[in-house]
Amino acid sequence: MNELAHRTNYLHELSPQESKLIKSTLCTMYKDLQDLCDEHGLQLMLGGGSCLGAVRHKGFIPWDDDLDAMIPRRDYEVLIELLRQGALGDKYEFSTPDPKIESANTFLKIYLRDSEYVDIFNINTPFPKGLFIDVFPIDATPNNAFLRILKGVISDGLEFCTILTLYAKYQNKEVKEYMAQDPKLWKRYKIKCFLGKIFGLIPRRKWLWWFDRFACSDKENTYWTIPTGRKYYLGEIMPKETFVPVVNGVFEGLTIHLAADYDAYLKNLYGDYMKLPPVEKRERHFIVKLQLLNQ
Repeated sequence: MNELAHRTNYLHELSPQESKLIKSTLCTMYKDLQDLCDEHGLQLMLGGGSCLGAVRHKGFIPWDDDLDAMIPRRDYEVLIELLRQGALGDKYEFSTPDPKIESANTFLKIYLRDSEYVDIFNINTPFPKGLFIDVFPIDATPNNAFLRILKGVISDGLEFCTILTLYAKYQNKEVKEYMAQDPKLWKRYKIKCFLGKIFGLIPRRKWLWWFDRFACSDKENTYWTIPTGRKYYLGEIMPKETFVPVVNGVFEGLTIHLAADYDAYLKNLYGDYMKLPPVEKRERHFIVKLQLLNQ
């Protein structure tokens, strides 16, 4: 992504000033969200690279500039209902799987209104385009090992269908130009679009809803997982005690919450997570357009 992005005239790497502004704004957004969750006893915690940043850097990973959160399914559903009631005020809007309205992702995204953060895949979509926080639900898995694996396979398959339909439905010339720079990438992209058109015979909002409803479970079972996480359903299965009860941590000077055994959680995702990756493997974000309220 990084090398190819430098060859385009519509993608640009965030400047240090832009990155600093994004991080400051995201911290304000997250504090608003955490205050709401704390008020209602919901166990919101940092996830993915944001959890890693809190543990290793006490804040953002220096070359990263997004925020990921996760929350048990029961609390996740309460949070969505609070958002529908306008608990965060007019400052924010959100998107989540819905049987009637197509959403951007398979999980909850909370956007800052009156801001723009447009990436290459979101140029011509009807979804919100503001700066956002991703909120991933943590779901219980079946106690039976065979059923756990079976549910994971089906869940990952349904999520893959939602990804394919997204590729096919919202193609644009910028994405095509970007993908065409690498023959292997272009071939995979064309295959995904072809398959996406086939699966797209069923409305994408239904795939999203079917996946969300199939993967969800708020039971107090032995193992929990994050179906929409970076390693998908089967790759993120861990004992429930890995996640809750949450513990306190520090992120950019804010007191935040982390998974109960964040060490086990991070080792599952990253292995030796305290070791810095080589420069060439450090993810950098390229966007089409950025505009924040206080710019």
